[in-house]
Amino acid sequence: MKIIFSPSKTMKYKKLNFSTEEEIIFLDKTDFLLKKLKNFSVEEIEKKFKIKGKILTETYNNIQNFNNLKSCSAMALYDGVTFRQLEFENYSQDNLNFLSENIFIFSALYGILFPNTKIKPYRLDMTINFLDENLYKFWNNDINNFLNEFSQEIFINLASKEFSKILDYKKFKVIDIEFRQNVDGKIKNISTEAKKARGMLLNYIIKNSITNIDGIKLFSEEGYKFSFENSSSTKLFFIK
Repeated sequence: MKIIFSPSKTMKYKKLNFSTEEEIIFLDKTDFLLKKLKNFSVEEIEKKFKIKGKILTETYNNIQNFNNLKSCSAMALYDGVTFRQLEFENYSQDNLNFLSENIFIFSALYGILFPNTKIKPYRLDMTINFLDENLYKFWNNDINNFLNEFSQEIFINLASKEFSKILDYKKFKVIDIEFRQNVDGKIKNISTEAKKARGMLLNYIIKNSITNIDGIKLFSEEGYKFSFENSSSTKLFFIK
């Protein structure tokens, strides 16, 4: 069983003491993207990224000074809602080893990352178009060909739709995880709550070294319960 996770736009330097470090898998392709991005002016970055103010200035400066930025393990650098649910301070070395061996993070800049791959701060979505082809086409073959090595595994999809759509569902056995909230008797999909829940489930999997579907179904934090009636062989629903 392997887990697919998505990155976050928000980043913050933290420290995790992984016992090993993985290399960047597609360094040449990452360098190619950076070279393209460095050719854009502030105004072009603003238009293509649809950002302004402090975020625009930071994004532009990070692109131009990328080589001088400090590196940090991917899992420690990302700091979005899903990542804030991970109780890093309570992880044992065994937890960190489990994390680094079983999770893949999809990235618009790096393609695919191990949690213990050192990366630098960046801001890039799969939907930002600045090449002759979109980033899905740019990364599709490389990511899926790399994952061929794990084709006998079940992939647990805890990534957002923006990133999980890269995964070839025809080639691999994928189980999607869906979170819903019961609001006044109506089952709703609240984006922020779903993001938090994906992080909580990953935290649960890491702390308990879960390696099978039955273990995932036992997840019950903050009122979530596995819904047998809404689930199928390819999709697990949890309702709060």
